Amino acid sequence: MKYLSLIPVLLLLSILSFGQLKIASQSPVFGEDESVGIQKVLLMKNGNTFYMGLSKKALTVRIYSPKSMVKATKQLHPHLGKGSSFRVKGVYDMNGEVVVLISAVDKHQVVLQRLVIDAATGALKEEATIGELEKVSYFKLLGVAFADVPEPDFFAEAMPEGNGYAVVAMNSFQPDRNKRVVVSIYGPDNKELSHAFYKSPEEKYKYMEFLGIAPLEKNKLGILAYGYNTVASGGKETELLLGTLVTGDTLLTVDRLATITKPAVASLARYNAASKKMMLLAITAREGYAVTVIDPFNKKAATRLLSRKESVAPQNLFPNEDGTFTVVYENLTFLESRSTPSHSFSQVSMEDYIVSVLSTESMEELKRYRLPRRHWRAEMIRTATFYNAYNYFELAYKQPSPLEAFGYLNTGANSYLFLNDDADNIEKAQKGKNLGKVKSIDDCDAFYYTLSGDKDVPAADYLLGEQVEKRDHNTGVFKACDYNAERKAYVVVKGEQRGKDLSWRLVWFKL
Repeated sequence: MKYLSLIPVLLLLSILSFGQLKIASQSPVFGEDESVGIQKVLLMKNGNTFYMGLSKKALTVRIYSPKSMVKATKQLHPHLGKGSSFRVKGVYDMNGEVVVLISAVDKHQVVLQRLVIDAATGALKEEATIGELEKVSYFKLLGVAFADVPEPDFFAEAMPEGNGYAVVAMNSFQPDRNKRVVVSIYGPDNKELSHAFYKSPEEKYKYMEFLGIAPLEKNKLGILAYGYNTVASGGKETELLLGTLVTGDTLLTVDRLATITKPAVASLARYNAASKKMMLLAITAREGYAVTVIDPFNKKAATRLLSRKESVAPQNLFPNEDGTFTVVYENLTFLESRSTPSHSFSQVSMEDYIVSVLSTESMEELKRYRLPRRHWRAEMIRTATFYNAYNYFELAYKQPSPLEAFGYLNTGANSYLFLNDDADNIEKAQKGKNLGKVKSIDDCDAFYYTLSGDKDVPAADYLLGEQVEKRDHNTGVFKACDYNAERKAYVVVKGEQRGKDLSWRLVWFKL
């Protein structure tokens, strides 16, 4: 009978601990050059963990064993171009090697470099340029800022089942409209298997704009794009297009999905392998926010307008393991700003995050949570929309710290949002009190919100440990993380601030 009496207590403890994140292990502390702006991690198939820290001068590689011990460390010096323009486009585990794709500007030209690194020793095995865009002058940049021309860039995505990776080049200033979007598929051995142009249907559209990649099958890729004209180029008509490319082919087939109004500000598309659907979140000129769900297999699309508050801007879109999608919004106020052709310097009030879970079938909101915040930044470079979705946290001059980024994780059973915030404000938010103004990320710690239950403000807790001394802080680099769904393992880079000293370590969680 004594054992039976313990059952309710054990059940209660299991309920109270449900959804909590517990640290499984940590790496030894390491220090990097202060100029490190990009850090990435990768959970490998063999149980090892790959870490890279990229500065303007060097690329530091660390390989960790399944027991979180350092197996190898290398400092590499690849020739990558202008350091302030670095953007890591992909980090992939391929045949016992790590493939790193990095774009950079070299003599006014955006190039894509591929590094092949030995996953056992960290040695650099190959360095190659696999993509080049048209050279961009200052006057052409004005077209990106003011003439509705898509920004020239590269995009990459892993193919399913470890079957290589895809690269899309948005070559906005290519004179031939039928060569502005280029799609390539590479095999696990890094050999190019497909190279195809996304052609304008019937030469109808002067402009083509890439939206997103959908890895449909092991050897099949979907590419979402807009085809459109401007008033000066023949009208305002816009079509949502789906291109399909099969590995080995050099011709990309294009299906017309819908005639729509082109977003005036921005759009973001993600593919969900669980539902086999793609969601496009777009900001239209008049209606506000709209979501479009695309069935890439049946070639169908359906759109629904979303209601919004004037000060709320979408920051990222995430697929969930149950087939739904999560949109994270941010309450923003730009107090004053000054602009250049490529950046906007602003005084920004950044307040509550709103987390909205959307059904793939009905596009209706299923759940909604509010994460109270009150941050203020002066002279900050940022966009209003999709700021968290892109690479704004890296090496460019005066860019914000990578610690400004938030993270999101869905494990199927639970969903979490990670952020660095002031500990006093987290406590006040949980009690429904007014928050203080946070002017710097330097005095913040890493927290996680468990996105469950019926409360408007979900429960929050320290992610990487509570600070011991007042000047000590534990922060998370949420653009330097990885999750393995099969092993239910999550790893993130932790920043340890001990007085004036900053060091790093990797932290692993078992979910």
